[in-house]
Amino acid sequence: MLKRDSNGQFKFREVGLFKTRRLWRFYAGKTYTQGELEEEEYKRLLEMQKHGPIVVMKDNSCKKKWWMYLNEVYWEDEGFSAEEMKALILEKIDHKEKRVKRAITRLSHKEALNNIREPIPDEIKMIVWQRDGGRCVHCGSREKLEYDHIIPISKGGSNTARNIQLLCEKCNRSKGPNLF
Repeated sequence: MLKRDSNGQFKFREVGLFKTRRLWRFYAGKTYTQGELEEEEYKRLLEMQKHGPIVVMKDNSCKKKWWMYLNEVYWEDEGFSAEEMKALILEKIDHKEKRVKRAITRLSHKEALNNIREPIPDEIKMIVWQRDGGRCVHCGSREKLEYDHIIPISKGGSNTARNIQLLCEKCNRSKGPNLF
């Protein structure tokens, strides 16, 4: 089994009175390494783990190994090699990225569905047609008439008769999202 260990971390202690130095030890919950790393060894380990998984601790009683790779800690109990760990971890990262992309796509799709506007009710269309006399309120044309939102829905307008007018196609296109 391979798992990311969010508790796995290196901690340091300072030793020395006049010239202090840091000694680093790896901890995973209550389990920790017996040995400590000097500052330079720790820095080397951090650099190496950027290129491939590094074993940072073994627990022989339960056959667990803790690995560090790309600034994350993982444990496994199946005796994987460094190459196998690298492949499994990269697959895990790839799977997570794909899962996040799918979730974002689903969320975008839901938001798009929520933004679909309601059609103008037929009774409102009849009221507007009668009120505007079946003519474009801007140029008076009776050709290619369209129902237009005076204040666009995207800017807070509604599907009420007070907010809808008749415009010909040409006037409606020239108006765009502006107010006449």
